Amino acid sequence: MLLRLQNSFASMTRLGQEQERTANNLANANTVGFKRDRTFVAAFNERLDNEGAPQSDRMTTQWADMEMGTFEATGNPLDAALRSDGFFVVADENGAERYTRAGRMTPDADGILRDPTGRMIMGENGPIAIPPAGGAITISPNGDVRSGDQLVGKLRVVTFENPMQLERADGATFMAPNQQAIDLDDPNVMQGYIETSNVDVIGAMTEMIQHFRLFETQQKMLQTTDQVLAGVTRDLGRF
Repeated sequence: MLLRLQNSFASMTRLGQEQERTANNLANANTVGFKRDRTFVAAFNERLDNEGAPQSDRMTTQWADMEMGTFEATGNPLDAALRSDGFFVVADENGAERYTRAGRMTPDADGILRDPTGRMIMGENGPIAIPPAGGAITISPNGDVRSGDQLVGKLRVVTFENPMQLERADGATFMAPNQQAIDLDDPNVMQGYIETSNVDVIGAMTEMIQHFRLFETQQKMLQTTDQVLAGVTRDLGRF
């Protein structure tokens, strides 16, 4: 009986974690450049316990699915999207780099391009600054940024040997603690576009319903087992 309680508790714990992951994906369905989290559960050493219930050791791996989202035209010259693999590079004031597919850029008071969180957009030679009296901003497919006829920088775009091993920093930005960024010399940058989240809203909502129903099933099993144990304890007390 107690082993069945342990099995139900373990299943409910895992389902709760899956529900949190799916809820976070749904919450970021409208976040530019967001990549949905996915999990894979490996079961090994499968066996039957003393009560005949199945048991196994499980290892859960979570990663960000780097499948491209769709491209949405905005008409904003400082919006950019990558039609190819790769990531834009952003950095905070301490130089800590992050990697993202979200290409929304805004110049600050000094003309330095920044993302919506305030991180600097990095070019191949450092932060990119837009001159105050420049002309129209253009971004070429290879990442060159021009103000009128003046070349002010080139967007730094990088890739990794194994993007699935990137660790989420926050929202649509990632860290690469165990990998070296590889610079792309000729990225495919689209000006005036953003890459939307790759979250499948209908699929995620269906997942949440399935998790909820499975959680309810395990909860009922706990209640039933508890009632049986209570009845056994009560009947034993009569002897």
